[in-house]
Amino acid sequence: MGGEGSMMHAVNSVKENRKLLKKRKFKSVDDVFGKKNSTFLSFKKSSPKDILRVQKDMQLQKQRNLKIQVVSFLMTVLIILGIYLLLS
Repeated sequence: MGGEGSMMHAVNSVKENRKLLKKRKFKSVDDVFGKKNSTFLSFKKSSPKDILRVQKDMQLQKQRNLKIQVVSFLMTVLIILGIYLLLS
């Protein structure tokens, strides 16, 4: 009957994996992510003028993106409509 060798290999693999699990050393959360108090971030203070400038730039970028999306949508619709009219 075939297949005994492959089952024996599966059983041996399970045994070997069990032995490896016993040797494993578990890491603590501090070892993996570091100490909670060891990282200190310092940010520069922004002036109100800088904040307004950044907000204005973000608004302009949002308007540009909206225009690009609208033009892309219209071009896609026109292309699909053109193909439909050519094929019909």
